[in-house]
Amino acid sequence: MTLRNKITSGLVAAVLFTSGAAFAGDVPLNDPAKEAEIRAVMTKEGFDVRSVGTIDGKFEIYAIKDGQAWEVFLDQKLAIIEKNPAKG
Repeated sequence: MTLRNKITSGLVAAVLFTSGAAFAGDVPLNDPAKEAEIRAVMTKEGFDVRSVGTIDGKFEIYAIKDGQAWEVFLDQKLAIIEKNPAKG
């Protein structure tokens, strides 16, 4: 294998390896517009958002509603898929 082929193979492998990260694991939340959209959805539902993050491919929100702390999960379309009273 020539040096050029080795470099090309290495670059292809690097691109394939890093592009998979966008589809696996946590959803990146580095877009301020996406976080603002999430906060707007939650406010519409009556929540006062305290924090927004990601876990297991879902958006994870900690918020207050009617004096109760909640942990809420949204899917990629920002639909509520789970909500639980937050633990202490």
